[in-house]
Amino acid sequence: MSDNTLIENSQSRKTNFSKRFPIARKIINLVSILTLILFTGSLFAPLFTLDKFYFFSNTVSLISALLSLLEKGNVFLFLIIFIFSLLFPLFKLGIILYIWNSQAGTTVQHFLKWIHHLGKWSMLDVFVVALMVVSIKFDNIAEMQIHYGLYLFLGAVLLTMVISAVSTRFLEKHHVLQG
Repeated sequence: MSDNTLIENSQSRKTNFSKRFPIARKIINLVSILTLILFTGSLFAPLFTLDKFYFFSNTVSLISALLSLLEKGNVFLFLIIFIFSLLFPLFKLGIILYIWNSQAGTTVQHFLKWIHHLGKWSMLDVFVVALMVVSIKFDNIAEMQIHYGLYLFLGAVLLTMVISAVSTRFLEKHHVLQG
């Protein structure tokens, strides 16, 4: 393929999604709003409770866990969880919303590469590993009860993954992206 053909193909992938795919944009926006609601709720909702020796109980939300890590001087762990469980998901969702709602024609391939790379590092994997470590570490001395905040967080994670995958497939199908 010549350089001129690549440039022409790149120019044809520049698009204004708000005009070209209005129904798909509305669906993506609605699901994104739902995702933001779930994600925001999961920040402050109780994720789990640790019952230790039948006398002590500690209910944890994502925000309370982060603040506790910071107060105890665990800055590195705080930054890891903050970046991968809070910033990356919000940034990823922001990129998706920008792609679908931008009034200017943009080359979406660049932004979808960001989404792809961020998806590898965000939310679910880090959080699930952290929960496994907590449950294994405290299995002999504590009992862990899962609360609705964890399900809100899981719902936000899964919806973000679905929005990202559907956006990519949709854009490939309509030849906005190279498959």
